[in-house]
Amino acid sequence: MSDLVVPDCRVYVDAEISESELIGLIAQLLYSDGASGIGCEADAVRNEDYDSNRRRQFPGGFIYFRYYVDLYMSELPTETQAQLVTAMLEALWDWGCPAVAACSYEDWLPEHGGYRSTAVPWPA
Repeated sequence: MSDLVVPDCRVYVDAEISESELIGLIAQLLYSDGASGIGCEADAVRNEDYDSNRRRQFPGGFIYFRYYVDLYMSELPTETQAQLVTAMLEALWDWGCPAVAACSYEDWLPEHGGYRSTAVPWPA
């Protein structure tokens, strides 16, 4: 995806897995049986701002998580975008992965995307 295109949502993820493993997980979540990810493009990126200490700071440390996933889905209705991000967040949280979504529809997401929520996993 071009650097000039702004993602519709960015999900910060802190998982001790490889970038290719994260891409596989995201693909499974978005495009597996019954998933409605048609029209959504995802790009998992190793975060240049990753900081092993600062990522632990609650609540703003998420910007220092190991990865972020940019989601491009402007062709989809906002409600569908929120459903896809909700599914991704809930699966990541169920797997114990800290994840926080940054987008214009955070109020539609569980735990408002994870920011300032003590109910979601956080790096120890």
